[in-house]
Order: sequence, then C-alpha cells, then structure tokens
Amino acid sequence: MPTATKLVSAILFAALAWWIGHMIIPYFPEEQRIGRFREILAAVGFLTGWRFLGRHAGAGWNSAIAFGLGASGILVFWGLLIFSGYEMIRRSMRLSYGGPTEALKDQVQIAIDYFVYLQPPEIWGSLIVGGLALGLIAEMVKRRWP
Repeated sequence: MPTATKLVSAILFAALAWWIGHMIIPYFPEEQRIGRFREILAAVGFLTGWRFLGRHAGAGWNSAIAFGLGASGILVFWGLLIFSGYEMIRRSMRLSYGGPTEALKDQVQIAIDYFVYLQPPEIWGSLIVGGLALGLIAEMVKRRWP
C-alpha cells in the first residue's frame, strides 16, 4: 500500500543512488560504456527505498539507522548483480562461454571487478552517510505522517 514514507524514501534513495552512480563513473576504464548507468541505478534505489526502507520505517531511531545502512547494502548488492548480469549476457551473445556454468562463474568475477570501482572513500562515505541520513528521514516522515 502506498504511504508517504514509502514515497519519500523511494524518491530520496533514488536520488542518492543516482549521485553514487555519478561518483563512480570517473573510475570506470576509458573503454567502458556508460549508457544509462545512473538511471538504472536510480531505479534500483527507488525500488530499494520503496520496498525496504519505506516499509521498515517506524521501528525507532536505532532501527532507522540500521535499515538505512541495510538499504545502502541492498543497493550495492542489486547494482552489482544487475550490471554484472548485463555484462555476462552481453559477453554470452558473442559466444564467449562454453556453457551456463562458465557464464555464471564469470558473472561473479565481473561483479568482483565492478566492486573495485566502489573502493574510493568518498563513494563509501556517501553510501554510509546517505544511508544513515535517509533512514532517519524515513523515521521522521513515518512519525509525522503515519
């Protein structure tokens, strides 16, 4: 059921995800195609804010911090899964794999390679501080508009 908390959480988390995507792009190799990276990451952030952060708001301030950090972790997980899966499918269309097991193993390696792009401290700082702040904002919205 739509609530103000879910909507605010979704919009703000989409904005955070877009900003994180914008911060990651300079760390990509020159030959990396960017495409709709930020927009897809923002969509993942929107769904994370709606389905996870907005749903769990209202359990108290400590829980708000934990759920905000958890939402940041979910964003990282799904972002890595989606973009490594896309790259694996792109490579499989060029017949780069001998079978599905080899493709899935390579998807894990691709996700690990993409995780390296998250290593700069400003990206982790934005994920952590943004998750904390948005968890607290979601709690405030839930208390204001139950």
